[in-house]
Amino acid sequence: MQALWRFLTSRNTAIVLLIVVSVILLIGAALPNPALMSAKDVEEMRASAPFLLMIGENFNSMKIGRSSVFGMIGVLLIISTTFCSIDRVIKKLKARGVKSREPSFEGRSASSVFSAPLQEIELKIVSLLRERRWKADAYDSEDSRIISAQKGEIGFWGSIFFHAILISLIAGIAVYYFSAFYATIMITEGQVLKLEKETLSRIDRMPAFGIRMPELLFQFNKFSSEYYNDRSATDYTADFNITDLKTGKQWKQIFKINEPLNYYGIDFLMNMQGYSPNFVLYRDGVQVDDVIISLDFDQNFRDSFDMRKEGLRIVAQFFPDMARSDDGGVYTKTFRPKNPYFGLEIYQNGVRVFRGLVGKGQGVSFGEYTLVFQELRNWITLSLVRETGLGFFFVCSMIGLAGIFVRMIDPEKRIVAVMQDTCEEKVVTFYYSAKHFEGILREDVEEMIRSLDHMQR
Repeated sequence: MQALWRFLTSRNTAIVLLIVVSVILLIGAALPNPALMSAKDVEEMRASAPFLLMIGENFNSMKIGRSSVFGMIGVLLIISTTFCSIDRVIKKLKARGVKSREPSFEGRSASSVFSAPLQEIELKIVSLLRERRWKADAYDSEDSRIISAQKGEIGFWGSIFFHAILISLIAGIAVYYFSAFYATIMITEGQVLKLEKETLSRIDRMPAFGIRMPELLFQFNKFSSEYYNDRSATDYTADFNITDLKTGKQWKQIFKINEPLNYYGIDFLMNMQGYSPNFVLYRDGVQVDDVIISLDFDQNFRDSFDMRKEGLRIVAQFFPDMARSDDGGVYTKTFRPKNPYFGLEIYQNGVRVFRGLVGKGQGVSFGEYTLVFQELRNWITLSLVRETGLGFFFVCSMIGLAGIFVRMIDPEKRIVAVMQDTCEEKVVTFYYSAKHFEGILREDVEEMIRSLDHMQR
């Protein structure tokens, strides 16, 4: 049991854990993170350095920082720092009023020889110390007389306060690691979506003990955007009707970039936007398929989708504001969907059966099929974020600075003066140590020695 206590109260335990955390994060930060890379860069690395990409995907700092193992290290830090602080307080309280008969002489030392009576030297040293607001006690110890002085009581409690804040801070991080929730829903104009695990399009992190999401019904009414010019959007707005199915509460919600909805501790943030064309497929004049596809374009405004019922694969390139150049080429004049067209390549069983343009409200025919570009809608993603503990982390960081400040302005200091009478002369050896600014303490000791020398003259 004593070995366990020594392990828990050892500063080395906390230091080793902090080193482990720092090294892991440092290595993770040096690895490539696909989440922060463009799709093109990811594909290039997948071809040139697949092993490095695999390591980066699984061990980058963002991935490691969200892992349960990393959270367990935080729990161990809490335990170690807590017990270390408790041990320091216990030792401090036990030491109050207790005069050690076998003092430990730690830190640096300075000696001087005097001819004045030992009692006068003692009174002078105690007087000098108390003038400087030191707590000083004198007592006998075998063949010498000991003066033990301490200073920095406020600094000690400032240090304990800082460690208490540090414990709270790490606890906040641990709470975050075990309760953080990151997910995404994708929803298209006109769609009604009930919030539940099955309707999440992506789950990046699920809390260790699961999460109970509010029973919400989202109805996406309309999406609009504002432009500085025809190629630079300045604002996006998504209009929703939301219903809490449990309480019956209904309200209209307007989502904008950086203006999230917070509901039951979860932030709903509008994140991405794209286009969802509605394609209707006919065969011999009879409708056989009707799809609304949420396209995720590459840098060339290209994406592909399948109409599996008829074995069709369609590669689509979007022209929001289609125009033709003098040589007959197709381009988009602006990024606003003023004149939306799709350039289509249609494949059936691996064979291309059509290549051409289709505008909104128009259709194209190939073989027995007709494909109609019925309408163009918008889709958005809402990021669901719960970061319990992170706000607490930053508040504690600011409060903890006060403890560090107090600790620095009144650091713990100790002076032990050992006085020995050799009949011919009196030898005084000063042992001194300080948590911070030991050079200033050395100057104080040297000044006391000079004052004692002056007393003899």
